[in-house]
Amino acid sequence: MSATRVPQVRAGYSPGPVRLWRTGAALAAVLLPAAACATITGGAGEPEDITVLVDPADAAEAAVDEWTGAAGDFEDHPHRPEGVELSVAHPAFAGAAERFSTDLAAQVDRDVQDFRGASRDPVSLDIDWEVVAAGDDVLGVRLIRTETDLHGTRQAYGTYWYDARSGLTRYATELVRDQTALEELNGLVAADLADDPAVGGEVLYPVLATYDSMGFNSDGDLVVEFDDGHLSPPREGHPPDPEPGRITAVLESEEVAPLLSDLGERARTASLAEEPDLDMPEPSVEDEERPDVPGEITAGNGVDCAAEDAKCIALTFDDGPAETTPHLLDTLAEEDVPATFFLNGNPALTSPNVVRRAYAEGHEVANHNDLHEHLPEYEADRLTAEMAVVSAIVRRNTGYTVDLFRPPFGASSPEVLAEIGDQGMAEVLWSSDSEDWKEIDRDEIVEQVLKQAEPGGVVLLHDTLPATLAAVPEIVERLREDGYEFATVSETLVDPEIGESYPDGENVPEIDG
Repeated sequence: MSATRVPQVRAGYSPGPVRLWRTGAALAAVLLPAAACATITGGAGEPEDITVLVDPADAAEAAVDEWTGAAGDFEDHPHRPEGVELSVAHPAFAGAAERFSTDLAAQVDRDVQDFRGASRDPVSLDIDWEVVAAGDDVLGVRLIRTETDLHGTRQAYGTYWYDARSGLTRYATELVRDQTALEELNGLVAADLADDPAVGGEVLYPVLATYDSMGFNSDGDLVVEFDDGHLSPPREGHPPDPEPGRITAVLESEEVAPLLSDLGERARTASLAEEPDLDMPEPSVEDEERPDVPGEITAGNGVDCAAEDAKCIALTFDDGPAETTPHLLDTLAEEDVPATFFLNGNPALTSPNVVRRAYAEGHEVANHNDLHEHLPEYEADRLTAEMAVVSAIVRRNTGYTVDLFRPPFGASSPEVLAEIGDQGMAEVLWSSDSEDWKEIDRDEIVEQVLKQAEPGGVVLLHDTLPATLAAVPEIVERLREDGYEFATVSETLVDPEIGESYPDGENVPEIDG
């Protein structure tokens, strides 16, 4: 194995005009015509390079169409900052692989939406592409994002795989067998990068967004690549530093072979094709159910809170992640208690490693708005923008799409609730207020929680407060003695519906903290 690092912007790389294919109104985007078929193969490359069989410069010769688009092709996003330049693209395959193009379009759409939402003062986003595998009923496409905002310019990467046998588009993590194999891979990568000074401790977690770009080099080794800054050590009050650039771990083929799925084995063969075959057959298995995706974590312990005798309760923590959150996560792990974390924008932006850890350890992550302010006072445009931030940050760092929102102070309104629903979330308030925000001591917090506890209850706490962390072990012990089972909010409320308010929005008082 070998770990390598290249400068933030690849030598000799200059993204072309940004292009995209989308359905519906966006079909006005430009389709570049393909020329006659030709054999296109990449050079041997360096060990840290994923194979490139076709890129935009070779698209016409290889008979690969390209769809392109700009800012006007994404008018349906909830948050559209003014003046942001978008130039995005992906290949458009013909025949049976056309469905792959549709899925790539959806991925690009998410990338644009999340860039708009998560970036501070966004300036521009370019997305370019490469075909990295073609053959053995597999197509592989690598998307390269170059984005500029208040914090500078950085690049990010994603590889996506079309399995013609099932007709499914697969994530990079599906190159390995299952979650256990991804965890083993995570251990190999962690060992490989252990001595790299550009890699922070406690930043690698086996989740979808960390392992969203993997492919094979010309020797058949597995190349795992990480976005600029994804593995950088945390910096208090600042996003992780993108300056180290693209970091890779190259894992020898013999070492990773036992971890590969059937798709992974075929993708490796397709990456080494001397004559790439872009002509995919029709699926041999119709309507195949999507298998579990390694790196997609199901929050909670699987408690059935809908059962007649269930006595579930959800611990929720607002305003983080904070310096104290890792200690809380240690406690929750020791007690085997899942919780729900309602995150604010700046803490999530500057401590993404903690967000990834909470998600990886089976906790539910949710949105508590960008800035901790009274939402009913916001104008409509600002309300939309403020709600979009945390959801975008979480998805970019975990791969998970947030579906719960808690307004700061519990301050809501019909307009706030409508916007929450428009952004695909349910509003979650609380049935039990610990009053820890009043800066009461540990014992008072414990008693406040216990006297208000009820089956199906949602407890309001704050992981930013040392007294709260000190109270958690006793809260857990005494509620368990009382027969309660701990669950996430979604488990406790039994799948809250988008656009609805829980537990009872009319009877939850606003708080000052």
